[in-house]
Amino acid sequence: MDSLVNRRTMLQGLGALPLAASSSTFSASPEGEVDESPIDFSDDTENLRAYVKLAGTTDNATVHYWYTGTIYGYTPEEIHPMVGWTGLLKMVWRNLGNGSFHFRVFDLAYFTEPGKSSRSSEFINPFTKKINRPIDIVGGPFDVVLSPKQFPWIISGDEVWVNEPKNFSFINKLHPDEWPLASSGEMLNMLYLDGFQGKLSELQDRRTSSAPSTLSIAHINPWYPFFEMGQREGCNLWHGNGKKVMNTSDISPEVLAYVEEISPGFIDSSDPWPTRTDSYKEYKEQRQPNGQSDQG
Repeated sequence: MDSLVNRRTMLQGLGALPLAASSSTFSASPEGEVDESPIDFSDDTENLRAYVKLAGTTDNATVHYWYTGTIYGYTPEEIHPMVGWTGLLKMVWRNLGNGSFHFRVFDLAYFTEPGKSSRSSEFINPFTKKINRPIDIVGGPFDVVLSPKQFPWIISGDEVWVNEPKNFSFINKLHPDEWPLASSGEMLNMLYLDGFQGKLSELQDRRTSSAPSTLSIAHINPWYPFFEMGQREGCNLWHGNGKKVMNTSDISPEVLAYVEEISPGFIDSSDPWPTRTDSYKEYKEQRQPNGQSDQG
């Protein structure tokens, strides 16, 4: 316990110092000197490199994103905010050469009342009027390889935005015959639209390998298991925002304390846990088919 408290105190006391495990900033160059060169976004290699510098880092290094948002529920009859969520995303980047990059993702998050930052152990589902008990998000490692390609950039003055829709379809670990409340069906179909915003001048600056950026999150998913909506018509919209962690002050104190309690060393480690997991696997291991916890 003492080592945990000391480490947490140390992290919170860093204040505005750069978070070493988070990203590479400026390389050595004379103070005040600008080293910019235009980016040819029509070139696949330059386009991807700009994307990697904004979303992650062109170095072999680790980047974190703090994020927060609200999960909405939609049916043909109603739309309601259901629960908030907040956490810390880790991306471990590697430059593969030949213009390609690899990153590995780990994710830790918990659920809140909408618009709040404190962890909630239960909430009232606005559709069913029943009490739901969330299971925290533990995800990864997930591996992604990026090769030179065209990303759709939006540029206005010195502001840049980039996003790309991604579709996922896979078998639900929670079969509806066994999990009538937690399962939305035999298959899970999801749409992810995550975007990044930053400064063109910082992407053009050769002194930087990782530019500051903000994150926008929009995911359309089937009903999350702990909502216990079964195969009811409708879906969830996860909407949120985040920020690349350049300083420890970019992480909310609640999330920083939570991460250090749940997974000490998560921020510094490039491999905080070796075995792949996800929210559906965690739900299946922690809950029973009737929706009650193993302890309940």
